[in-house]
Parts: sequence; C-alpha cells; structure tokens
Amino acid sequence: MSKRSQQIDALFRQGQQLHAAGRLPEAEQVYRQVLATTPRHAEALHALGALAIQAGRPDAADSLLSQAIALKPAALFQLTRATALLALKRPEEAAQVCRTVLRAQRNHPEALQVLGHALSDSGQAEAAIDAYREALRLKPGLPDIRSDLGSALRHANRLAEAEQEMLLAPANPVALMNLSSVQKERGAFADAEATLTRALAMAPNDPVLLYNWSLLMLLLGRTGEAWDGWENRFRAGAIPPRPFTQPQWQGEPLGERTLLVHAEQGLGDVIQFSRYLPAIGGNVVFEAPPRLVRLLSGNPAMPAMVPAGEKLPGFDVVAPLLSLPGRMKTPPAQPPYLFAEPDRVAAWKDRIGGIGLRIGIAWQGFAGRHEDKGRSVPLPVYSALAQRPGVRLISVQKGEGEEQIDGAGFPIEIPGGLDDGPDAFIDTAAVMMSLDLIVTSDTSIAHLAGALGRPVWVALRRVPDWRWMLDRTDSPWYPSMRLFRQQDEGDWAAVFDAMTRELPA
Repeated sequence: MSKRSQQIDALFRQGQQLHAAGRLPEAEQVYRQVLATTPRHAEALHALGALAIQAGRPDAADSLLSQAIALKPAALFQLTRATALLALKRPEEAAQVCRTVLRAQRNHPEALQVLGHALSDSGQAEAAIDAYREALRLKPGLPDIRSDLGSALRHANRLAEAEQEMLLAPANPVALMNLSSVQKERGAFADAEATLTRALAMAPNDPVLLYNWSLLMLLLGRTGEAWDGWENRFRAGAIPPRPFTQPQWQGEPLGERTLLVHAEQGLGDVIQFSRYLPAIGGNVVFEAPPRLVRLLSGNPAMPAMVPAGEKLPGFDVVAPLLSLPGRMKTPPAQPPYLFAEPDRVAAWKDRIGGIGLRIGIAWQGFAGRHEDKGRSVPLPVYSALAQRPGVRLISVQKGEGEEQIDGAGFPIEIPGGLDDGPDAFIDTAAVMMSLDLIVTSDTSIAHLAGALGRPVWVALRRVPDWRWMLDRTDSPWYPSMRLFRQQDEGDWAAVFDAMTRELPA
C-alpha cells in the first residue's frame, strides 16, 4: 500500500471513530475530506450515506449509497440503502434490494431481517414473520430480531405469540415499549404499565416512551397523569411539528395578545377538540382544515378561522388544538357545540321523511392508518339491525367502504348528493338531525353525531382508541353517546346483537 493510500485509510478510520462516538458533524467532515482526495472511495460514500440516515436525510442517503453500490455492490452497502428506502416509505423497493442480496447469499441473516422490515411496512405481516424467523434461526444473537419478530406477530394479531417473543428479547427501552404495546392490546393493562415503567426508568426523558405512557394513561382514564407526556407527540414523531417561532401558550390570560390555535391529526380529532375553542377568552385565531371551516362556523361562539394553507394573520402565542385539554384552566363547551344549517335540515327532513325507525350507519374508517386495525366494522354485521321490523338503515358512509353496500344482502338507503361539495359533513350533519339514531364504528361520524348532540351508538373493539377508555358504556366527551364494546377480540356479531336488543320498538 502506498503512503498516500495509508494516509487516506487512516483518515477514513478517524471518520469511523468519530461516527461511532456519535460525533456526526465531525465524522461527516472527515468522510468528505476522504472523498475530496479519492472521489471513488466506496466505503466513504457508504459511510456518508449511513450518516445521512442517522441525521434524518434519507434522500441524500439514497443518492450516496447508490453511488457506493455502483462502485462496489457489497451486501452491506445494499442493505444500508434498503434502510434508506424504508425511511423514504418505499418498502417494495427495499424488499427488491434485500432479495438481490439473498440471491447472491441465500442464508444472509441481516438481509432477511431487513426484508422482514420491508414486508412489515408493506402490510405483509405473515411474510415478515417468516423472514424474521429464518433470520433468528440463522443468527439467534442478531440485534433486535426477537423484538422485530414480536412486532410482526403483533401486526398479524397473534398477540400471545408476540408477547412470548418480546419477553425473550434483551431488555432495552425500545423492546420494552413494544412489549408494553402488545400487553396493552391484549388487555393486560397492569403488565403494560409495569413494563413501560421499566422502560422509563432506563430512559426517563425519551419522548417516544413518554408519549406512549400518555396514551396508556388516557386509555385507563388517568388523565391527570397523561397530559405532560401527551405534549411529547411531536418530539416522538407521531405528529409533524410546526416551525413556529412564537412561544407556546400555556393557558394563561391572553390580555392584548393574539393566540393562534392550529389543527392537527384527523377531521374527527378536530371535531372532538374544537369544543375548547369557544372557552378561550381573548383574541383567538383558529387555523382549520379547509373542509371543516363551514361546519365549525355554524357555531357563532367559534373564533375567527383561517383555512390551512392560507396566509396567517399576526399572532403572539401559539397552541396545537389537542394540547388545549391539558393547558386550559376553563371547561370546554358541552354538546351541542356544532350545528347543522337550518335550510339543509329542512330539505333533508323532507327527503328522508318520518316513516320507520331511521338509523344512520357508518362502518369504515381510513384503512391506510395503522390505528384503523380492528376499528372498522364489516358491513354485513349490520344485518342484525335490519332484521328488526320498521327499521330503515340510511348510509352516512362516504368514500372508502361504500363499495360494500352492493354486497350487503339487506336494504340500505343511500342519500344521493351527500356532501358532494368541498365542505365536509354539511349534508351529513343535516341528515343526522333527521334521524332517530346513528350507529357507527369508531370514525369521525361518531364525533360529528356527538358534537351535534344526536343519539349515537358506537361499536368499539375490545381494546379501543384511548378516547373511549375502558369498561364504561357512556362517554364523558358526548352525553348523547352509548358505547358497545367487544368482549372478545373481533367478535362484532355479539356487539350488534346487543344493540338490536336495545333498539326501541
């Protein structure tokens, strides 16, 4: 090896040492010095790509790693690129890269592990389980493999197996958090709390752990222990942060200052938490989803609204909408705090008429969200309601899920032209005022009916979303709501049999 090559090699090793020590900016500077003298240094390109992944720059990582692979198609380089593709939410391409490695080296445990990640991210939980099991067989000490296998089993709803695998994983904060999530889904809440407490003892300031703690406390109804951790949802990556420079409002009197409250999460969340807006004293501006501005404006007590994406007026302090419960000192407005437009109510009452027991139904949330797993209801189970004499089932389902109506096997009325314009729920709210009851799965329809003060029954999975808590049949959010819960995971038939028995004559 020439003296120049020895110098470059020593410089690269220095970059590796800095990288391993977590001194990423210094490591990057050294790697770039290597490339300045040797532009075709494949290892330096790979190291820069790996560093870019750590720094949250997967686009840059993909470019650097592609260059490194063109020079040297090593398995390690390709698997690092597969990791970048996963960060870019391109799991199918990541899987192709892993399979390229496995064609060359059939029993490559790391390639099987990353393939498991790609399959899991693609929604192929059973195939991911097979990949992880093979990686575990080949290399039992592979880092995180048991936790990965447990997570795939969880996504396949094989919770008992998932817990057993995770119990065998080395105890670190991430593994314990995953175990706690499985225990929570199984309904073993004391175990879930104890496991998460262990994780927090190891990493008391970890935002992901604190956020998960808040979700568990909210589910258990221990809200006083939840709101501090709830504020970590942005740092935990659950919600994208907004780059405001103004200070956060913590609930103190506004005086002459103007507060900007901005929406976050889904339309149902906005409907649920908009009740806090009329209770804020002072100058308030609400940045709202454009589709909800018209619905929210039906309450004259709501603050001034700016549709998201339009220019904001000047403001002094800021607060995310879902932070208001933990920050405000005054109670929120009680339902009804949303109102349907009177002319639309009159028009829909004429169209629907007064014959029969008029039940509005919705069954499907957005299936693309992980949170929707187990929440949506198969439409055929509504047949139990349809069998009662005099019942009319009227669909208030829009978009995804409507395709199930043709094969339902029982009569469902479909109101033509429902919310065909740019404004969400304008017609749906008016239709609800013309119905005797709304029966729905855990979707935004449940929140809309509750906010309007309409009688609404909600079908819930055995361990539901945190806002419905546990065991109770009523909701502290909505006095007009009744909750019907699964006793056994996936058993919707028993839920709808219970509803049918409760229907008025």
